[in-house]
Amino acid sequence: MKQLLKASLVSISLALALNATAQGQGGLPAEVIKVGPQSLKNTINSIGSLKANQSVVLAPEMSGRVSIIGFEDGSAVSKGKTLFKLDDSTQKAQLNEARARVKLSNTEYKRIKKLFNQKAASETDLDSASANLSINQAQAQYAEAQLEKLTIKAPFDGMIGLHDISVGDYVNAGQSLVNLVQLDVLKFDFSLPETHLSKVKVGQNIEITTPAFPEKIYTGTVTAIAPAINEQTRSFSVRALIKNESLELRPGLFASVNLEVSKNDEALLVPEQALIPQGQQYFVMTVVDGKVAQTPVTIGQRRKSEVELTSGVKIGDIVIIAGQIKLRPGAPVTPLFPEMLQANNQ
Repeated sequence: MKQLLKASLVSISLALALNATAQGQGGLPAEVIKVGPQSLKNTINSIGSLKANQSVVLAPEMSGRVSIIGFEDGSAVSKGKTLFKLDDSTQKAQLNEARARVKLSNTEYKRIKKLFNQKAASETDLDSASANLSINQAQAQYAEAQLEKLTIKAPFDGMIGLHDISVGDYVNAGQSLVNLVQLDVLKFDFSLPETHLSKVKVGQNIEITTPAFPEKIYTGTVTAIAPAINEQTRSFSVRALIKNESLELRPGLFASVNLEVSKNDEALLVPEQALIPQGQQYFVMTVVDGKVAQTPVTIGQRRKSEVELTSGVKIGDIVIIAGQIKLRPGAPVTPLFPEMLQANNQ
């Protein structure tokens, strides 16, 4: 009921304004807005590609026959998880032999040391027993390291790729087995013209969109800026880290980026149609004491169908956004706000 009453009152006001205009009691009607502060981000746009933050192709350091495959293709794995294990029977036997030699040489060293304390053995005998013990201990450590190399574990949390290896296959040292990629965080590399160098800082926020998921926006933070300008393109490279908690994004995807370099919560925006270009200068028409005034303005950023005015108007000014072609500076005008027109149409 209140809305109907408000609409009726606005319609009456509009009708009275138009009637007054027709009878010469007022100025021509013109659609206007009241300038007020709005939040405006200063952004730089570019394009770039997603890359893995960490990526590795797993390969064995030793040759052998595969005895265990501990993952499913395309699955998430945790750091330290066993992915492949090669047959280790020979290495285990070598390790046991090396440990036996350590035990024997340790016993011999203790015996010689006891005799040396009793002056029944020479210092040379003691040094020889000590050296033999150290050699056998080193050989045991080497055998243990060789045994560990037959188990291939995930070096970090990530998504495992696709493999073509089966249990029982013989693989050679250095042979590619499968790739592991970290997906929860991705690198995003893009380039910007050198004119933006002073505006870009580490820690600034970015938003990216990709054709693969056009309705979604992913956020990230600038982590590094290249120290040199490319002499051929006159541009510099920027790297950011993108949060990919849903694991939807993949390395190699193309994406568009908006880099936020500053934010103004007191920006004055008007519709683009309010601008009157004259040569290299822009003007807007305002309503001052019921009359038209033409004011020079300086424009800043553009946002969709709006433009920022950095000088010429202030908060609370009434700016004409339609009907300027019929108006002249100093002429009386009847301002019509958008809500009046909307209510009248309803």
